Amino acid sequence: MEYRCVECGGRMTTLFVQYSPGNIRLMKCGNCKAVADEYIECEPIIILIDLILHKTKAYTHLLYNVIDPQAPSFQGLLWKSTFGFLLLDAYRSLFLERSKEEWGLSMSFASLLWRFQKMLMDVVFGNIMFLSTFLLSMRVLFSTFPRPLRSGNAHL
Repeated sequence: MEYRCVECGGRMTTLFVQYSPGNIRLMKCGNCKAVADEYIECEPIIILIDLILHKTKAYTHLLYNVIDPQAPSFQGLLWKSTFGFLLLDAYRSLFLERSKEEWGLSMSFASLLWRFQKMLMDVVFGNIMFLSTFLLSMRVLFSTFPRPLRSGNAHL
C-alpha cells in the first residue's frame, strides 16, 4: 500500500517505524519535511471530530492511509454498506408511507405486494437519480474550475 503525506500529499512508502510495541517513530515527508501523518497517534474520536470539521488532513489520513481499496475485505464492506443504506432508505420510505395513511389488517395480499413494489422502485430509482445527478455535477464542477498548483512549501 502506498501512503500519502497529510500536509502536502506527497507519496510515502511508510508512515512510521515501530521499535517495540507502543514505541514508534513517525516518519517525515521528504517533500515538505513535516511529519507525514500525525493522525497515527490520535484517538479515533479526534479523527472523527476533524472529519466533522472537514479538515483536509483528516480526510487524507482516512482515504489514503487507513482505507486500502485493494484489500479483499474492502469490496465486501462496500457492498454491505450499500445494502445497509438501501435497507435503511426503504425503512424510511415505508415509515413515510405509513404515516400518510393507516395500514389495516384487512389489506389484500395484492395490495400489500403492490405497496412494497412501489416502495422498492422509489428507493432504487430515487438513489440512482441522486447519485447520477451528484456525479454529473461533480464532473461539471471539476472541469470548470482550474486545479490549484501545489508547491512543497505551501500550507493550507
